[in-house]
Formats: sequence, structure tokens, C-alpha cells
Amino acid sequence: MTQILIVEDNLEYAEEMADFLTELGHEAHTTNNASEMWSALSQGKVGVVVLDLGLPDEDGINVIPRMRQLYPQIGLLVLTGRVNFDSRIMGLRLGADHYLTKPIKFPELAAHIEALDRRVGPHEPQPLPNKWTLRLADRQLQVEGQSITLTEKECNFLHLLTINTRPVPRDVIVQGIGGDDPDAGRRVDMLVYRLRKKARNGLGQDLPLRSAYGEGYSLSASFNLS
Repeated sequence: MTQILIVEDNLEYAEEMADFLTELGHEAHTTNNASEMWSALSQGKVGVVVLDLGLPDEDGINVIPRMRQLYPQIGLLVLTGRVNFDSRIMGLRLGADHYLTKPIKFPELAAHIEALDRRVGPHEPQPLPNKWTLRLADRQLQVEGQSITLTEKECNFLHLLTINTRPVPRDVIVQGIGGDDPDAGRRVDMLVYRLRKKARNGLGQDLPLRSAYGEGYSLSASFNLS
């Protein structure tokens, strides 16, 4: 999993980008200014930075050489509205690994991030996976001694993903959790959003749930059933 810091003055756009990357299994955080970016980088956990050049407190062009000097191991991907050729050449010469221009489709952005992540490093050893347990009778999700109570649909949804090794399409999920609402696909996405938030708030960690682009949802960790 790559820890990504998105530095973008349009917070709504940044959050949409972060949500998409999180669905792919990355850990994405956002900020809209250079000051908070430097603070986040000082903690030493960021693997890739997605940098907009039009920041309110510092020109992104000036950020690039400083970041490259202070954090040479970090992958730096510029995503900007500055499309002219000279800006592109300057950004790359100053130290950006990739220079992309808006608008961009998020799957393409993700591909650039994953390609960049493969060659930056070294990566820290991955921690041992957490042991998740889904208690069907009690409708509870447990991990590391913590538990949350699930709604019937949330429990059915996780049970369906637990017993399938491949991504489960949305139409199958709709049938599995009950309901024939024509807007059910959107309701599945809202269920996922609320479940992620519940797990984060109640268990203190992210649910190991992955969105397979164009396919559906799957689990990125093993679940025990009881």
C-alpha cells in the first residue's frame, strides 16, 4: 500500500482523487497548501506526492527543487493546469518524476502513481496482517479486540465478499443484501462509504475493502467467520 499525499488547492477535487485512490488500496491524504505539506512530509511516511503548482502560499515550481533536496526518496508527480511546454520542461528538470496536466482520468493517474511507486524506495517491511472476524449471529465485525455492530445489510455485504475470492459485481451485491431498487447501485456505494467510516471511527483502522474498477468490490484481507 502506498501512502500518497495530494497537495491541491481545490479540496473537493482532491477528496475525489483521494477516494478513488483509497478504493484501489492506497492510503491517500489531502492538503491545500505547502505549509501543511511540509509538516506532513516531516513525519517520514509519505511515498508519493501529487503536487498542484497553483498553491495559495507557495508556487509549486519553487516547491519541486526543495522537496527533491530534502526528500530525494519520495516520488513526485506534478498534476497541474499549466499545460505550456516550458512549464513542463522546467518541472521535470527541477526534479519532478512525472508532469501531468488537468483534466486527467483518475485510472490514468493511478497507473502513473503505481509505476512510480515500483521504482521509488526502498519500502519499509509490511506489518503482519490484522485478523478480522465477522460474527454473523451477533452481526459484529471484530479486529484486535475491538468490535462494531453492523446493520443487516452491512453484515450481508461483508459475508458475501468473505465467501467470494473474486470481486463481487454490484448487481450481485444488490441481490445479496436484498432489494430491487433501480438506484441500488448507488445505494451500494453509499453503504460502502458508511461502512468504511464506521470501521475507521469504531475500530481505529481502515476496512480492508477494495473497489475493482468496473467490476465491483472485494476484500484485501482474509476474514474469519463465526
